[in-house]
Amino acid sequence: MAKARIGLYEAKGETLGRTHKSCPKCGPGIFLAEHANRRSCGRCGYSESKAPPPPKAEKPKGRGPKPAAPAPPAAPAAPASS
Repeated sequence: MAKARIGLYEAKGETLGRTHKSCPKCGPGIFLAEHANRRSCGRCGYSESKAPPPPKAEKPKGRGPKPAAPAPPAAPAAPASS
């Protein structure tokens, strides 16, 4: 006989609610086992992590576009010939 299923449901007034998540592959009625860091299905082997996703990396705050490079110095003018 299966383990106690009384812990998989809770009574809310006149309705029953599920306390565990159902397996997305097997469908409703097949619950995922609750572990410390994951949920897993004993029937098909599906598992998912309980850990929150890592925080998003912040983009560095830019100071705008870089200034243009200075123009090279002008060549000296050629002496005028008379």
